[in-house]
Amino acid sequence: MSKLSEWIQNISNKQFLALAIIVSFLLYGNTLNHEYALDDSIVITKNEFTKQGLKGIPDIVSYDSFTGFFGKEKKLVDGGRYRPLSIITFAIEYQFFNENPFLSHLINLILYALTAFAIFALIKKLFKNILENRELSFLALTVATLFLIHPIHTEVIANIKGRDEILSLLFSLLSFLAMLKYHSSQKFIQLVLAALFMFLGLMSKENTIAFLALIPLGLWFFKNISIKHTIIVTLPLLLATIAFLIIRYQVLGGFQQNVAGELMNNPFLVATSSQKYGTLLYTWLIYFKLLIFPHPLTYDYYPYHIPLINFNTILPIISLLLILFLVVIALFGIKKKSLIGFAIIGFAATFSMVSNLFFSVGTFMNERFVYMPSLFWCIGLAYAGILLYRYRNKAINSCLAILSAYMILFYPLKTIARNKAWKNDLTLFTTDVKTSVNSAKSNCSAGGKLWEEAKITLNTERQKKYYSQSELYLNKSLKIHPDYVDAWLLLGNLLFDAKKDVPNSVNCFIEVLKRQPYNINAWKNADIVLQNSEDRTMQLKYYSKLNEIDSNKYQVNYRLGVLYGRYYGDLPKSIYHFKKALAISPDQVDALKDLGTAYGIMGDAQNAFATCKKALELDKTDAQIYINLGIAASKLGLIEEAKNYFEKAELLKAQK
Repeated sequence: MSKLSEWIQNISNKQFLALAIIVSFLLYGNTLNHEYALDDSIVITKNEFTKQGLKGIPDIVSYDSFTGFFGKEKKLVDGGRYRPLSIITFAIEYQFFNENPFLSHLINLILYALTAFAIFALIKKLFKNILENRELSFLALTVATLFLIHPIHTEVIANIKGRDEILSLLFSLLSFLAMLKYHSSQKFIQLVLAALFMFLGLMSKENTIAFLALIPLGLWFFKNISIKHTIIVTLPLLLATIAFLIIRYQVLGGFQQNVAGELMNNPFLVATSSQKYGTLLYTWLIYFKLLIFPHPLTYDYYPYHIPLINFNTILPIISLLLILFLVVIALFGIKKKSLIGFAIIGFAATFSMVSNLFFSVGTFMNERFVYMPSLFWCIGLAYAGILLYRYRNKAINSCLAILSAYMILFYPLKTIARNKAWKNDLTLFTTDVKTSVNSAKSNCSAGGKLWEEAKITLNTERQKKYYSQSELYLNKSLKIHPDYVDAWLLLGNLLFDAKKDVPNSVNCFIEVLKRQPYNINAWKNADIVLQNSEDRTMQLKYYSKLNEIDSNKYQVNYRLGVLYGRYYGDLPKSIYHFKKALAISPDQVDALKDLGTAYGIMGDAQNAFATCKKALELDKTDAQIYINLGIAASKLGLIEEAKNYFEKAELLKAQK
């Protein structure tokens, strides 16, 4: 026996834990100087509950996990998201360390190492009775190491928000381990721990629920426990799950799924049935490919980085045949209680919830979705290697050696290289848009971030470059998805900031409002841009267009009132729009002031006086209101009162 084989056979839990920590630091140490990226804003930097620290925890457990970011009145993701545990950890970090991405990345790294250690310990306990010691140690070391170095996990580990995935799997494994310890020791405390870990896993992410089936299945497969006894001992897990579901129901009201009416939340929105299921099978094939050859990697699999695929192409057929083959193996595996069968069932159980088969997950696919399923992929692959090695065939052994060398060399290098993209939003978006070239979201995100960077850079040449790239990406996004309101909004901002192109900028905001008449940012930005122009003809044209979209907007009616009265001399229209504006928002001093002026010019002193009196009730510090009142009072013959108003106006001017 070689020294390496002897070391593998005798490796202890403590030795592997040390190895896992070292390897984790070698692989992900380059993330420790990274900033926040992607969805970190949702759970940390822009989450009002997280930023309250410990005081925010009651709200974190009482609302949808996105509420702290979107606000309580925001219509959240279909079906809701209740994953409070990871956000609680962020709140605790915020309480004591404020915003500290270094610490958050470090915690993710350590939790990842602990997950690999839990995998190692679980493999050694679960398969103890079906493998000899040498093969068992090899399997445990291979599975845990392969999981640890696999590049497809970079999205989960390098993105701080991915902690929900890490905690979910970690607590699922700890629950499984506790149940195995109960089987060997019969200590009741292990049942309590198994239930507690199951509950904590579910509070991290709902995917843990797959282990409610996998834990008893593992006991039945590999510990020779009767089905009846297996059900009895796993009742605590069921109670923990029921407790979680009750809490979740109280917070979110169930798992209702309403199909989203926007492509970025429902990638199959315009797909036919053939396209939906053809594309779905195609994405499963891509997952399979990425588990073997994880390149290229990207955070963005939104439409149409993944194209819609019909069944008239070969790829969905290949995927379907592969699935049928695995189903057959799994069925034989159930009969023989085989390790390969368990691995296939485990993969299917954990993958089913993110597969788009039973409900939409809002995108075609994501690398983080196979974080938990990849464990069972590693188990199946490593055990298949053991089975092939048993043949002692020289050609097979050579192939196994080549495959092992490929994974040992390529996977760590790919992981380290991929981590660099996750440094911050600018790096991530501008890197991955070169991979997800046909994704509307990726092009929009890259364009939006470059626009933001252009506004703050002091380098003129760099600013021009950023603005130019931003425009290209945003136009590409709209070419892919013409109804993408986020891209229209960003393009409108860009055209004004980069070119002062008021007409085209406002046209972009109008495109947003045609699709989302309630979009506050589009209304606000259109007004800001139009007010930066002195072209009254153009202003009148676009405010009129805005008024056609919604005639019940205060600001639009007020602007039209000013334009018609001050620049076009059309006082009846001016008065109409001022009155309409005040009907919408009665306590606006500017509108009352200008309406009073319009009445005065029209010779309607009575209404001018009454309107200016209302304005005065709201603001007694505006000299112009007193002047207008003085003029109206004079025309009404109220000479003394007019004199008092004029004197008050002069006094206010003097004070300024």
